[in-house]
Amino acid sequence: MTVCVAAIARGIIFCASDQMITAGDIQFEPQQTKAYPLTNSIVAQVAGDASIQSQIMQSVGAEVKKRIRADPKIWLNVRDIAELYRHYYEELRIMHCEHDILAPLTLDRHTWISRQKEMDSELITKIATELMNYEWEETAVIFSGIDSSGAHIYVARNGVISCQDSVGFAAIGAGEWHANSQLMFAGHTKEKSVPETLLLVYSAKKRAEVAPGVGKGTDMFAIGPSVGSFSPIISEIEGLEKIYRNEQKRHNRAAMAARGEADRYVQEIVKRATEKTQERKPADIEGKTSPDTKSV
Repeated sequence: MTVCVAAIARGIIFCASDQMITAGDIQFEPQQTKAYPLTNSIVAQVAGDASIQSQIMQSVGAEVKKRIRADPKIWLNVRDIAELYRHYYEELRIMHCEHDILAPLTLDRHTWISRQKEMDSELITKIATELMNYEWEETAVIFSGIDSSGAHIYVARNGVISCQDSVGFAAIGAGEWHANSQLMFAGHTKEKSVPETLLLVYSAKKRAEVAPGVGKGTDMFAIGPSVGSFSPIISEIEGLEKIYRNEQKRHNRAAMAARGEADRYVQEIVKRATEKTQERKPADIEGKTSPDTKSV
């Protein structure tokens, strides 16, 4: 359970996440980031089962290093790394399928195909159905980064990739709904100012803390506006927290004033209602005619 948030502002990407770690039915909040800086321009934020994500990200990281060493002058594209994640996600999922479904039958992904002539058709259908409906732990990743074509945000949900560039922001994890609501209500777009977006991303993470399993600790970083410009936001967190708290105080005062005004309206409505007699007159319902006055 977690929350990860990312938003683009005029070529710069701000990202935030909590520090809650989930592995199976275990949850704890160590001083450990959920961000994987894959290059100096591309970072992955993970949500879901920590053990599964760790295995996939190790493979992705190793492949990224291999590609960089092969040609250090070419900056990797954000989408290419997202697709790389999808590849290793599917590989690991197939391994789990083999272990849970095929291995008990002394089969693997290869012999499952080659030995089908020896199998009963009903058994083949049963195994195929189990493979297709195999339930695995849900995972999600946000890939944020700058490449030769600009700032990009991609999201991988259970291996399915989507581009969030047109929206300009993304959130994943248990606090996803709360974070997305904050960004949507603020009307965020890629053209919003940099300071406004920085505070908005932090606020979105803070709002998501009401969701079960979202930790109080916050990690933030910025990428851009040029390639090779990954920058952790550490010392500034305390200042953002102060600004956020002051903003919440102002909102609370405004909400109290609004409730006072609404209370006065309610009192007026109740007063008018209690002044009426029991008999309802035709004029009480605007635009309608009393049954007694209807023409026959």
